[in-house]
Amino acid sequence: MTDARAAAEQFDAGVQLLDEGDCAGAERALRRAAALRPGHAQTHYKLANACKEQGKLAEAERHYNAALALDPRHAEACNNLGATQQLLQRTQEAEASYRRAIAAKPGLSQPYLNLGRLLQQTGRAGEMRACYAQALAQGLEAEVFRHLLDAADGASTAQAPPAYVRATFDGFAQQFDRHLVDTLDYHIPEMLSRAVRALAPPAQLEILDLGCGTGLCGEQLRDLARRLVGVDLAPKMIEVARARGCYSEFAVAEAGQYLAAQAQASFDLVVAADVLIYIGDISALMREVARVLRAGGLFALSIEQPSRDCDSYRLEASGRYAQSLAYVRRLAREHGLAERSCEEVVIRKHGTLALPGQLLVLERPSA
Repeated sequence: MTDARAAAEQFDAGVQLLDEGDCAGAERALRRAAALRPGHAQTHYKLANACKEQGKLAEAERHYNAALALDPRHAEACNNLGATQQLLQRTQEAEASYRRAIAAKPGLSQPYLNLGRLLQQTGRAGEMRACYAQALAQGLEAEVFRHLLDAADGASTAQAPPAYVRATFDGFAQQFDRHLVDTLDYHIPEMLSRAVRALAPPAQLEILDLGCGTGLCGEQLRDLARRLVGVDLAPKMIEVARARGCYSEFAVAEAGQYLAAQAQASFDLVVAADVLIYIGDISALMREVARVLRAGGLFALSIEQPSRDCDSYRLEASGRYAQSLAYVRRLAREHGLAERSCEEVVIRKHGTLALPGQLLVLERPSA
């Protein structure tokens, strides 16, 4: 077998393993391919992706640069190099890489998203808005960039479009947990688990995890569950959650639509950890949660505190929604849910800021 053929076989094997989520196996195959064919840009690009997904950021950066040395207009490599540089806290270099990706391939949406978020985090709202407007002018993902422009303009909308949620998470699934915990100091699943357990629920519950993501909540609650259902809009996040092995079943669906299709009194515990940031008006969701809970069942949720006073909810400049505590309490009362606990917490970091919020556990009282 020639070196070229062997390299092609190793490359194909590595790409398949990467698509299956076996990043370590992909790295091994792609390193063999790169050794046999060092002048192949796409091999270095895929190898960099495999390293990045495992948190090997210096190695990822080296191979993205190798790909770009061979193919200077490789827009995906520019974009992913920028994301790696941002994880390494090298913001100016990340910005330059995102801009280079946009210049190389104006029809690629992800660099606009990454650049816009970076500009927002660094307090450059006008440039952020121009970035999203440029994406719209290119005809890219109108729902996604319209939502982000609404947020930048202070517009009031009821819910983020599904396309925005998928765009936010599907390209981020493999590194999601590491980014949340290490970069954003995110511990809501553990906090919600503690809040639920403080009320001494029995084991063998039927649990619904709304917006399950990669399964961080499921991992915390698996020992309480007879049945554990994960619901999320992003299929790639569900793939990661499935690998944890703690869920009974999954549904790729919007939370409200899934709830509306469930039988009355069908769950003992419903969890919504960092999910309501994608739903502003939660009145219908609260009604449906109350309907699907059994008597004595619990609803554990987190909310982000609005940056300005409001009596219900507001779309923040970040593109996330925040609900006032008074609004959540009012809806709980309207739908017959009693408050069992409420805790002031830091939801996550946003740049150097700690974002405040609340954890609540509500109960459907026994008749």
